[in-house]
Amino acid sequence: MRKNRVRIRPFRILSVALGVIALVMLSRFPAKAVSLERQQQQLEAAAQAYYDAQSRNNQLTTELSEINTADFVERTARRDYGYCWYGETIYEVGNLEEIAQEPEFDVYGED
Repeated sequence: MRKNRVRIRPFRILSVALGVIALVMLSRFPAKAVSLERQQQQLEAAAQAYYDAQSRNNQLTTELSEINTADFVERTARRDYGYCWYGETIYEVGNLEEIAQEPEFDVYGED
């Protein structure tokens, strides 16, 4: 009896190897897609943080350039220390809700 030998052709070996490689790559594809989405979100967050920092930097640079001007000094004196010019009247507005809760108030005027 003669045994029949099955000859394995190189094309079959190559096609099986390519099929295995393709299956491995396809099985890893969803993980890569999720990783890319996460990297995209991190990139957007970093870009937003950079934009915010740049905006704050521009604001601070503007404030720093104005610090020695007369307008800045006057504005700071008025806002923080109650500075006023001679003859000006300063009105202080209180909390309107507290004023509305008080039923009576005194009016000062000429008698």
